[in-house]
Amino acid sequence: MSMFSLAGMLQDEGCDADAPMHILLSFDDRAHLDDWVEFAPMLAERNVVATFMLDRVGTMEESDWQKVQVLLDHGHALGYHGEHHLGAEASGLTPEAWVQQEVLPSMDAFASRNLSAEVLAMPRGDSTAEHEAAVLEVVERVRLTAGPAHEDVTPWASGCGEGPVHKAVSLDERWGGVDRWLPEVLALREGAGFGVVHAYGHEVGGEGVDPDALIELIDASQTRGWSWVGYDALP
Repeated sequence: MSMFSLAGMLQDEGCDADAPMHILLSFDDRAHLDDWVEFAPMLAERNVVATFMLDRVGTMEESDWQKVQVLLDHGHALGYHGEHHLGAEASGLTPEAWVQQEVLPSMDAFASRNLSAEVLAMPRGDSTAEHEAAVLEVVERVRLTAGPAHEDVTPWASGCGEGPVHKAVSLDERWGGVDRWLPEVLALREGAGFGVVHAYGHEVGGEGVDPDALIELIDASQTRGWSWVGYDALP
């Protein structure tokens, strides 16, 4: 039995029987902008909306912003990823001080270019509930990580992907790639419902996301009725 057949069987496990299967795809770290710009058209051709999480926004040069515009021109979205890519708990800062240092400067830089974002990906997945609450005072959603480093969480905000805090499973080859990601999220979903899966990666190629494997997954999943959406598609 294929993984996609299994996905169909699990559809009635939690949410309404007609709940759509959405996959939210995001990429972290602006050091990989060149990779993203090259890959963005391939995603757009398949009606995939990806969210690109930008860190160190205050040091971006005009050439970097031009690359960001290419992503936007292909219908993709942006997210925040910490002004210094500093983990919340590792920083030793209070939640309010961390937001002041890591979130607000990026928001100001976005606003100066008439840009906005509704999600912040916590750098290195390093977070506490208190930091998340502080972030949610200024940003609509928080994206955490799941997988080998966080065995106690699933890639669900809730059974149907509701709520403002989301946990994403890595697609990177360094963590097993797409071949590990799909069976992992299916297994985790069995006890959590049906609706939204969150996936993320870093660079395209090398130890990051295998572009051929991801495109194959996208093509196969879309034949099953799965859609790849941005965070604005969430309830």
